Amino acid sequence: MSTQVIFLFGRPGVGKLTVGELLAIETGYRLLHNHAVVDLVTSLFAFGSPPFVVLRERLWHQAIEAAIWAKLAGVIMTFAPEATVTDEFIPTLTTRVKTKGGSIHFIELRCSDAELEKRITADSRERYGKLRDVYKFRKLDAAGAFERPHMPEAELVVDTTQQNPLESARMIAKHLRQAARR
Repeated sequence: MSTQVIFLFGRPGVGKLTVGELLAIETGYRLLHNHAVVDLVTSLFAFGSPPFVVLRERLWHQAIEAAIWAKLAGVIMTFAPEATVTDEFIPTLTTRVKTKGGSIHFIELRCSDAELEKRITADSRERYGKLRDVYKFRKLDAAGAFERPHMPEAELVVDTTQQNPLESARMIAKHLRQAARR
């Protein structure tokens, strides 16, 4: 059985980490939280600086390749599209996963703008130094900061606006089980 890479993506505040943690429990897969890598790299380099961009992407690639090498059943990677990620990152990751015998599943989380703005201010986001300022979010969003890199079409889109995180995780787990049977 090959390693499944679950690429869980969406804008800040849609619930990637919360759903990812519950999905890890539902599936037994490991969770590679975006901020685990970002926090490590920002301990050395300023966010968005050239060495930051290179090292962050190198670590993402190496972590996923190590999971495949170790024959883990699956790894859930949370990801927020933002302008400091290179356009080559996702195509390169996809190629590397497939070349090494793994599979990659792009799952997008979405929620309404009103709900997203409520979530951004949550105290729980402070733990990982996540964006918590609605004004700054709006400014970044208007500038197109979350539109890069180009994301592939998601095989499943989950709207977390009114659905609780466990329901979202179970919907994704069900989708993955069905995809494995095909």
